[in-house]
Amino acid sequence: MSQMRLSLRAEHLLVVGYVGGVAGTLWDWREHYMGVSNQAPHALIDLSGLLIVGILGFSGWNRYSAATRTAIYYLLALVAVIAFAPFVLMMTAPHSTLMAVFMRFAMTRGALILQGPFIVLAGWAAWYWLGLARLTPARIAAAGGVVVVAAAAVWDLYWHQGHPLEMGRSMNMMTLPPHQLILAGFLVGLIGSLTATATAEGLSGRETAAR
Repeated sequence: MSQMRLSLRAEHLLVVGYVGGVAGTLWDWREHYMGVSNQAPHALIDLSGLLIVGILGFSGWNRYSAATRTAIYYLLALVAVIAFAPFVLMMTAPHSTLMAVFMRFAMTRGALILQGPFIVLAGWAAWYWLGLARLTPARIAAAGGVVVVAAAAVWDLYWHQGHPLEMGRSMNMMTLPPHQLILAGFLVGLIGSLTATATAEGLSGRETAAR
């Protein structure tokens, strides 16, 4: 009697990351629509994005040289600091001088440069993961979703810099194109990872049955 063994694949973890991204984006929209200032949805979105990039980049980890592993570690740590430092600052010292300085900097074009490491890491991780197996539309969507999210995050910051008076708590974020693109990126990645998971499990099941 053959036994079916369930193995945890990268696609399964990608599903978790993309579900978190979709949930965080919808949560953020609801909080703004209800007039609630809550940073938790932003933290969930950032954490989901980092999880997805980490899964893509760490697949086939044994293929990397020591120098490449070190570079990836440092780049991922840099992205994490850039993503979560504002969240920690807003939660611990929202009315401090440091917070005021940060908010002024966030409205400058220089703040857009801080998004660069995440775009670079997301693009590289997606390209690397796609090279590990045969290209399929599902795998391209699963890997490309987070790249869309990274690009949309830069657009979102640029958009808010150009519309500083439209950042009120009661603003309906569903009407903002950058936020719509962020959600679209997470949804495309979720659909792609779910399809890739189902395809991989179907192939595994047929191989097991054939033995």
